[in-house]
Amino acid sequence: MNKDKWYMVNKFPLVPILNIREADRHNNRQFTFRWLFIKIWSHDQFAFELSVVFSTYWGLGFIGVVPYLRWVISIPIPEDFAIKIDKVLSRRKRIGK
Repeated sequence: MNKDKWYMVNKFPLVPILNIREADRHNNRQFTFRWLFIKIWSHDQFAFELSVVFSTYWGLGFIGVVPYLRWVISIPIPEDFAIKIDKVLSRRKRIGK
């Protein structure tokens, strides 16, 4: 289990984090870069995308894909607030109604 320090939390790391995975028999070489509200990682597919996103996972920001590279620039939503949004806006059947 990977325990990140308080300044390297997954949602909003204060210190830049670069992870590189070397190629093996089944996978290509891949990398991930995270710092503050910027995340960039490699892709195996050729694609283009530009999206504006507001979700409880990403927060508020932009997502894009250029050939073999995906990036996200987003401001994360605090987890407590995201849970409240999910409870209010969820389409799941409420128990007891």
